[in-house]
Amino acid sequence: MGDPVTHRRRAFALLTASAALLAGAVTAAPAATAAPTAAAPKKCYTQSTIGLTCHHHYGAKWAEYGSTGAHVKEIQALINGTTTYYGTHGKALAVDGIYGAGTRSAVRWFQQKYIGASAVDGIVGPRTWDALRGFGRK
Repeated sequence: MGDPVTHRRRAFALLTASAALLAGAVTAAPAATAAPTAAAPKKCYTQSTIGLTCHHHYGAKWAEYGSTGAHVKEIQALINGTTTYYGTHGKALAVDGIYGAGTRSAVRWFQQKYIGASAVDGIVGPRTWDALRGFGRK
């Protein structure tokens, strides 16, 4: 049967090794991967010097079909965050910084609704920027 101390040491060693293996198996198990989520939209609010902003762009850079960049993201976010676009169209405008057909359509909708029919050209110049920033909306 052997020495009782040796027997206890072996049992303890076996127990310790088993616990270590079990802990390793638990921690080494791959975690379930969560579905990728879209970045949280930036909140739009009024800044005293420029009016409404969604923090993508603080200027008023000219934008038209084919434009890309932070100023286009700002236009898209302002239309989503400060107008009735979502409620009217049932979906948000993609805030991707690409002025494509969807953005042009949304800008024309915005110009018609918030500036007037005479302003509908799909181009974001000074007059449309003013309205996007909350100034001169009808």
